[in-house]
Amino acid sequence: MRSSLFLAIPCALSLALVAPAALAAGPKKPPTKEEMQEAQRRYQRGRELYEDNDFTAALVEIRRAYELAPSYKLLFDIGQICYQLPDYPCALRSFKQYLDEGAGEINPQRRAEVENDVRKLEGRVATLKITTTRPGVEILVDDVIVGKTPLDTPVLVGAGKRKVTARVQGAEPVTRVIEVAGTDVVDVALEVGAGSTAAAPSAGDGTNVPGAGSPGEDKGAGRHVPVVPWVITGALAVGTGIVGGLALAKSSEYRSQLDTFGATRATLDASYGTMKNLAIATDVLLGATAVAGVTSLILTLTAGPKGPAKAALVPVHAGVGPGSVWVKGTF
Repeated sequence: MRSSLFLAIPCALSLALVAPAALAAGPKKPPTKEEMQEAQRRYQRGRELYEDNDFTAALVEIRRAYELAPSYKLLFDIGQICYQLPDYPCALRSFKQYLDEGAGEINPQRRAEVENDVRKLEGRVATLKITTTRPGVEILVDDVIVGKTPLDTPVLVGAGKRKVTARVQGAEPVTRVIEVAGTDVVDVALEVGAGSTAAAPSAGDGTNVPGAGSPGEDKGAGRHVPVVPWVITGALAVGTGIVGGLALAKSSEYRSQLDTFGATRATLDASYGTMKNLAIATDVLLGATAVAGVTSLILTLTAGPKGPAKAALVPVHAGVGPGSVWVKGTF
């Protein structure tokens, strides 16, 4: 039956497109002339794609033709393509709808063939009865949206491993992976968090949103940054740079004097002493700058918010010793 698909489709689609009066009898508005022409083009394209074994694209085109010019005859074509993919749940739904909507218009031989396919397909699909702990939860099966809870009907799936996901605004998605076989009927109960679908509160309504603060709290408050320690750190850094520069200049002068003929011992000793003192001063200032920087960073990280309810400052003690720098405190 699969191989005879496009032997049957031309007849089916032709009858659908040349009989708008029959469509008018149903609840849907009959297609316009332009829609009928577009449906014919879509069908022709779907037929060409099917003959090229591009079943997925063919299915899209035939479905589009059905949307433009609805006819139960096209449901047979859709079911046949789904059978080829293979998408057994799609094929089963399409064939059942075809039999239901075609009713007495389907010739007995065709009806018998489709009913036989339906029996085969029913053994290849499983039924998922998906429920959630709250309504309005979006359900996805294998990352395809199937609706929101409570679902009107159970979900048909092909045999194998299936991923069921429930998601709602304001809560973490819940996912279950289950393995089903043909004819299985499985209850899938998903517990979804309370979540919230309400609009986000504005910053001025006193609720806890980022940057809004709690009721009674100064909404303009931010983290208190201790300015004085950073000023001291900056001043020490500048002083270190100046003294270090002087030490380098004095070192260069001392080396020059060593290479100068006639330099006295007293002159050399004086230059060396000055150079050594400047080097020591540079080391001390560098250590003090490091201590001040670390202290400023700690005070910044442990500082509380601005406003009257500030946390007490953490006691920090720092110092410089011969060849070492130390910081002591409780954090």
